[in-house]
Amino acid sequence: MDGSETAAIPALKQIIGALVFGAKKPLTAREIRKNIEEVAETLGGLFAPYASLKDRDVREALDALSADAARAQIGFTVVEGPDGFVFQTDSDCGPWLRHLLDLGRGQRLSRPALETLAIIAYKQPITKADIEAVRGVSIDHILKTLMEAQLVRIMGRSELPGRPLLYGTTNLFLEHFGLKDVTELPKLDELARLDTVRRARAAEAAARQAPSVDAPAAEEPEPPVAEEPSTVETASPEGGVAS
Repeated sequence: MDGSETAAIPALKQIIGALVFGAKKPLTAREIRKNIEEVAETLGGLFAPYASLKDRDVREALDALSADAARAQIGFTVVEGPDGFVFQTDSDCGPWLRHLLDLGRGQRLSRPALETLAIIAYKQPITKADIEAVRGVSIDHILKTLMEAQLVRIMGRSELPGRPLLYGTTNLFLEHFGLKDVTELPKLDELARLDTVRRARAAEAAARQAPSVDAPAAEEPEPPVAEEPSTVETASPEGGVAS
């Protein structure tokens, strides 16, 4: 029995879930809408209502699908990456997935590498010399590491003398940090506020753990005072003063 003979058709959310799951690549909202509309125009009948979909309808169904998956805690959800919508596994399940796929421990970037990556992300396209001017140190090794991790790529050449290479972030960078594009990066003033809040909370936590200066210090018990004999002190066999 083909689709045109079914008594009822699935809800839009259900159709979209099947499309995202079955696609060989990420799907944009436009591609999803076009696919559904073409089927509606071809089959007609019960499918006809889907011939006049709007992008808003598709996005609302995607939001509902993602919310359902998150609420059900089934280990994956729908997210929008730089190339479109995909099913993505829950990051909390990473240790089990890495073991299943024999990927070993996740690679951690050093603080200098993260600082360099942040400069590239916010200033791209940017030359190596400009990055080093901000950091104040050579970044040859760090830049090589970021490129090997496929987080940074060469975007072209500058018009400056010598035509130095220009660097920028990759789609993998966006996927790793859950971004659709670089415009979703937090603004620098927002990061400054978050850092201020983080420092304040750290100071409060340290203050709670530190002993209060107003509270009187607990007095150490004084050692028992040996009673003085009527004549002279008696020495113990070890040479100490006998009590």
